[in-house]
Amino acid sequence: MSQETPYTMPDYCPLYAALPYHYKGYRKLSAFCRTDEAALARALPAGFTPLSDLMEVFVMDVPEGGPLGAYQEGGIVVPCSYGDVTGAHVLYEQVSTDDSLCVGREIWGYPKKLADVAWAEAADGSIDASVTRRGHRLITMSFTPGDAPFEKPAMHPRLQVKRFPRVDGNGFDMNQIITNELSGAVLHEHRTGTCAVELGGWEQDPLHELPVAEVIGAEFVVGDFVLGTGSVLVEDVDAA
Repeated sequence: MSQETPYTMPDYCPLYAALPYHYKGYRKLSAFCRTDEAALARALPAGFTPLSDLMEVFVMDVPEGGPLGAYQEGGIVVPCSYGDVTGAHVLYEQVSTDDSLCVGREIWGYPKKLADVAWAEAADGSIDASVTRRGHRLITMSFTPGDAPFEKPAMHPRLQVKRFPRVDGNGFDMNQIITNELSGAVLHEHRTGTCAVELGGWEQDPLHELPVAEVIGAEFVVGDFVLGTGSVLVEDVDAA
């Protein structure tokens, strides 16, 4: 890419800047839940296989996401495999700003949609967080800190589908499987505890089809990381 070529559209004022992005002081609440493994398998893209009945439900507050600035997001991540590669797939993801939405979809294949994300921390360390899209409450989380260690499943690398339909309706300009790994991770704070989790949904966001049977553990972390380039695992899914 030449220096004269904008990183993305529009040319005069691109929506997002070139990578990498340095995230500083992100605050993330995660609950690791047992659900219906068959429901996970139905929801995952073709060729992806869940590793168990576990999923991560999360809400994250980002005060400084490099050129993306401040935003919030939430979603569901599923430990899975694609062929002989194991990792985790971001199955559902909702974000609060347009640039974080577009950069996630266009570079890494994260299935981001715009939503309203609420995040509230109390002095005692408890956290209430929620995600609502088009009037439908999708995620509700209520965290209470406490000494509650648990075995956390491996959640990286990310395995995603990066797909763009052709403008003429004939197939896709791009239909890849990609991998992505965070780097430069620095952990500033880590707390375990208990977390009540409710998933709702509707036809456009069917999170409610994944019942929360049990929360095996929950954590709150504060940290930094660098979000950079990934790699292409399958160049053309249709030809594979």
